[in-house]
Amino acid sequence: ASDPKESATDLLLERLRLSPNHMLFSRPNADGSWRDIPVSDFYEEVCSLAKGLMASGIKPGDAIAIMSKTRYEWTQIDFAIWFAGAISVPIYESSSPNQIEWILSNSDSVALFVENDEHIERFNQAKAGALNVKQVWRIDSPEFSDLHRKGAAISDADLDVARKSAEAKDLATIVYTSGTTGNPKGCELTHKSFV
Repeated sequence: ASDPKESATDLLLERLRLSPNHMLFSRPNADGSWRDIPVSDFYEEVCSLAKGLMASGIKPGDAIAIMSKTRYEWTQIDFAIWFAGAISVPIYESSSPNQIEWILSNSDSVALFVENDEHIERFNQAKAGALNVKQVWRIDSPEFSDLHRKGAAISDADLDVARKSAEAKDLATIVYTSGTTGNPKGCELTHKSFV
């Protein structure tokens, strides 16, 4: 029987408990070489980013959108959102301003992660209809590192309270269809779906 208190974050905590030195990711360095990221390093980065989100005013149950191609930071952000008790809302990086506006407003997203200036330009064309989005963070920028540092005042205990606020029955992610035949439709996935 599954634990009703369990969330997708428990998948990472269980992996940390069983094999903290297991290589979870390999990511490219600036010079083209690769470095391995063990579970323990990924967990620490997720926690510092989650604390940064909390210090920025993100509350459990808030929706945060991510518009980026698949990359290491995407997974880090996804887990950090969950550790903060919040809900992740992926947006295809190819989405039009109209689709971005619809997804942000339909999901009640309060913040958005983007990859680059071009994404910010498209968001700027969409933001008139996405009034809940108060913060936009760009992955490839100093503000992403700042977000990691911003959470230094948030305690591990406070982070754990936020993390445990989301249980199996609660929303983890809202995945939207590509929207080729009208407005994208949101598919609500609970933490139980992942666990």
